[in-house]
Amino acid sequence: MRNKSIYKKNIIQLVTLYLRYRNSYNIGFQKYSYFKNLMKYITKNESNIFLRRIFEHLTTHDIIEKKIILGSVRYRFNPNNKIEDPNKKIIISFN
Repeated sequence: MRNKSIYKKNIIQLVTLYLRYRNSYNIGFQKYSYFKNLMKYITKNESNIFLRRIFEHLTTHDIIEKKIILGSVRYRFNPNNKIEDPNKKIIISFN
């Protein structure tokens, strides 16, 4: 039992490290399938149950945040709990 928990902890650290390396926060909100495919690539594990358990751990520990956008559930990698300013405006000028 102890070996499984150590293995799971190592996989979670590996997935988190890779997502930090790719600056996944900047990608924005994505569907679960995006993160599932990344985790398949990182872990070389094809088990959907295993990947879902890792993903659930990341969401329950606020490493990945959940948001409903137009009736669809989307997720964003946000390990530092950054908060977006809703009043932030983007100005584009063409000179």
